[in-house]
Amino acid sequence: MKHMDEILASIHQIPPFPQVALKAMDIISNPQYIVSDLVEVIRLDQSITANILKLCNSAYFGLPRKVSSLKEAVVYLGTTQLRQVLLGSGAKDIYDRPDKGYSYFVGELWQHAIACALMSQLLARHLRLPLDENSIFTAALLHDVGKVVLSTYVSQEFAEIDIMVKEEKLSFHEAERRVLGFDHAEIGGRLAELWKFPDLIVAAIRFHHQPEKAPKQYRLLSELIALADGLVLMVGYGTSVDGLSYHIPHLLVDKLKLKKDDIQVLMIKFQEEMDKAQEMIDVKDAL
Repeated sequence: MKHMDEILASIHQIPPFPQVALKAMDIISNPQYIVSDLVEVIRLDQSITANILKLCNSAYFGLPRKVSSLKEAVVYLGTTQLRQVLLGSGAKDIYDRPDKGYSYFVGELWQHAIACALMSQLLARHLRLPLDENSIFTAALLHDVGKVVLSTYVSQEFAEIDIMVKEEKLSFHEAERRVLGFDHAEIGGRLAELWKFPDLIVAAIRFHHQPEKAPKQYRLLSELIALADGLVLMVGYGTSVDGLSYHIPHLLVDKLKLKKDDIQVLMIKFQEEMDKAQEMIDVKDAL
């Protein structure tokens, strides 16, 4: 526990999550939102504006002419893809930060975050879970953000954690608790609180490895993120980060009544979504 205070103090050095992205997400959470109101907010962030125009003019959309109007691009993209660009633009800069500890996995951290977000959305739709898509995508995309903060402080203990993972077949978060006395999920939860995310998202990040400990009213989202996390690791997205020793939450598979055939169908859809994401939000560039 010797580093806990130091690490918590460093959280304040992490730049805040882009407010433009958060404000825009809030606007599109209203099904009746006015496009011009959304454009007025987005145009304040050059990076997000550029990413929206880049996506709209990509080969994925195959438009017959180049779109240079932000308003027109917003209409073309639609709510689902706008959400991915808004959150992806904000989160990518944060996941690019590690320079020690987990730095070896920077590209995989980002790829795993996107994979978990897409899988969470697919699971929620397939299972018809009563959860808001904005909350699902946000929580899943940021569930490992604690590793970014923790990275600076595991440089000395990383070898010990790595050996424990390999020799004792522990997952990274279990080894973190053994060595440090806490894990990246707890740090991520603290960061989400600092960024003033809703309690639902804070809980999903904090308890994504222990969803059974989440407050009852937030447990379903925590369980969803935990299951998606395990499934994308199972198919190879982020295995270097958490290792092949990660335990698939079979209890959640049973609890959420997910059948083997369902998983096979979901995996096909998931890979299709990942292929699209490589073009839409530069997942490929992070590899």
